[in-house]
Amino acid sequence: MRIKTPSRLHFGIIDLSREFDRQYGAFGITLKNGYEIDIEPIETGIQVKGSEREKKIAKRVHQKLKEKFDISTGFRILVKESIPDHVGLGSTTQFTLGTGYGMLKEIGEDLPIIKLAQLLKRGRFSAIGTHGFEKGGFILEGGKVNKNEISPLLKRTKVPEDWRFLIICPKKERGYDEKEERPIMEELTVDKKYPEKICHHILMGILPSLEREDISSFGQNLTRIQELVGESFSDYQEGIYHPVISDIVKSLIDKTHGGGQSSWGPTAYGLVREKDLDDLKAEVLEAKNEEAYRVWIGEPNNEGVIEEG
Repeated sequence: MRIKTPSRLHFGIIDLSREFDRQYGAFGITLKNGYEIDIEPIETGIQVKGSEREKKIAKRVHQKLKEKFDISTGFRILVKESIPDHVGLGSTTQFTLGTGYGMLKEIGEDLPIIKLAQLLKRGRFSAIGTHGFEKGGFILEGGKVNKNEISPLLKRTKVPEDWRFLIICPKKERGYDEKEERPIMEELTVDKKYPEKICHHILMGILPSLEREDISSFGQNLTRIQELVGESFSDYQEGIYHPVISDIVKSLIDKTHGGGQSSWGPTAYGLVREKDLDDLKAEVLEAKNEEAYRVWIGEPNNEGVIEEG
């Protein structure tokens, strides 16, 4: 069986004010070209052709499923395509859920994606990756009351087919991993003016512009939200954006309908229509050293995980 997951752009945590029962909340968009994983059952154990990190994750997933379903089956896993880790594209959640989902399909067990995510300890601060894995598209989730729940899905809608994201990421830089992120997310408190403004831009800007497929309005509101999110985290990332891509983000904002940084970065993106891509990508490639940066096009994934075979 082959499992194809999305990747994702995480547009930010909505509320870190600690003023309300629910905390966090988030929104983002899923993209094509995530993980592509071949999974087949074997008699016992786990055989993984992939990175050391992927091997560790697959073994943890297998152990959790063995405990839950009392299975003895092993699996051979081949990672054919991957998402760069710790750059803001959701690699850990997509690989974790992708392997777990594939293993369950191979043994004929059925578990809702939300329950699978809870079992595999995903969604500690954001459920964009979990809901995006299942459904794809634009995802808005409503935060949580306790750490063990998966934040509820408030809005899922398709991203217009002709929208694209021009994505730039340094090859050698990384953002925070989950262990480094945890104390920041648990301790950081912001003035409630930040979630109030972010919520206003989502409710009165982002959602209406999606309904009308108004790329300019969507981009303008997204850019402002990214600035507000960046200001909230500025003490932990040396500014509104990751310092390595700060100038890149500002350049993309100037040249596109809007832009920002995905999660902790250092992935930067700009929103464009498909017909405007070629000239802009050529301009960016001319200005960037291809040995130092990855530049690619993010195409919306409006369906979530795909299984083949």
